[in-house]
Amino acid sequence: MKALSLRARLLLSGALGLVLVSALAGVLLGRLFEQAARDNLDTQLEQDLLTVLAQAEIDASGNLTLRQEPNDARFQRVFSGAYWQIATTDGQVLLQSRSLWDESLQPPIPGIPTQASGVDFSGPMRQPLRGLTQQVRLPRSQAPLQVTVASDRSQLDADVARFRQRSALAMAVLIAAWLAVLVSQVQFGLRPLRALGTRVEQVRHGDAAQISSEGLGREVAPLADELNALLAHHQRMVSRARSSAQDLAHALKTPLSVLHAEADGSGEHWRQTLREQSRRMQASIDRYLASGMAADRHQRSAVAPVVQSLCRLMERVHGERGIHFVAGDMDVQLCFAGATADLEEMLGNLLDNAGRWATHEVRVQARADDQQLLIDVIDDGPGLAEEALQQVLQRGVRLDERDGSSGLGLAIVGDIVDSYGGRLTLRNTGSGLCASLQLPRA
Repeated sequence: MKALSLRARLLLSGALGLVLVSALAGVLLGRLFEQAARDNLDTQLEQDLLTVLAQAEIDASGNLTLRQEPNDARFQRVFSGAYWQIATTDGQVLLQSRSLWDESLQPPIPGIPTQASGVDFSGPMRQPLRGLTQQVRLPRSQAPLQVTVASDRSQLDADVARFRQRSALAMAVLIAAWLAVLVSQVQFGLRPLRALGTRVEQVRHGDAAQISSEGLGREVAPLADELNALLAHHQRMVSRARSSAQDLAHALKTPLSVLHAEADGSGEHWRQTLREQSRRMQASIDRYLASGMAADRHQRSAVAPVVQSLCRLMERVHGERGIHFVAGDMDVQLCFAGATADLEEMLGNLLDNAGRWATHEVRVQARADDQQLLIDVIDDGPGLAEEALQQVLQRGVRLDERDGSSGLGLAIVGDIVDSYGGRLTLRNTGSGLCASLQLPRA
């Protein structure tokens, strides 16, 4: 099943929410209007009840009479919808309005309330009535009486139905208007994402080198920055792989030339030459395959074991010259946010290079600085001229002519450092050269 687009999700959720809220608002408004109309009718009925009670009395003979009939014409017109009656608690009618004629009111009240209580019931002509009934005891009365007033609520029900109908129509118009606003809002809100998509497409087609974050808004601009960082990382990986391929071709050129020359020569020592050059080619292949791997920041590599292991190895490699490799005090918890093979490749090249130039000792120091891992490889050699500090980092440049090195070691280290977003710097100290690595710390 095809997933809905972001635009469709926003419109669908917004429309559903709008319809539900509008329907709830319509129901609440209808009930509030009905309650207000009912309260208004109850107020009028309460006034009618007080009017009837004000005129009722028990005469000297013990009979219930009215000093004066309520002068409201509604009570005089037969079945007008406005009624009153006074009855005993067992339902015997004593007095009633002329509008009831020969009928009586039968409000369904459980018990007889001592306070005026509203109730809906049917009238003489099956009219829907709203009534108030109350139990009272008049002076000289032997028993309590039940007084009831009622009014036709047909008009109230019609007004409520009409209000609800008009409210529903108004809500439908409002929903249509709000849907138009919602569509415009979604279109306007997603404009930065569409612009981002267009700029990504331009980068993909080669029309732009980076994604511009201008005009994307504070929420989308960080996404563009992260995509630019990803593009830069990808570019570094491509450049590193290309450089590794070039370096490998360059490193294999010399052994192949030696083998070619040996094939054209007398061939007296071809076995030894073949073994030496094949080992050299295999070492170059292994080294450049390792350096060509993409940076993996998800791995974690303890620094101290790698440094100690490499120091022991380099002491054997440069043992003939009596060079000592010392791992300084470092936190055993210190970790590099990357692959162990990459850390070994970087430090191995730096230690080997330092061993070539050192007089007596090479020292390695590692420490943490905020989220960065700082590693210094310091030798006690002659150092470098200031103009050579940057030159030596270039590919194929070597200042040591004492052996057959290719001059690619520091360049390879620089490539790996760049893939992790780090930094390689060289500086002269008072007694030698210091190569500093700045890498991400786990």
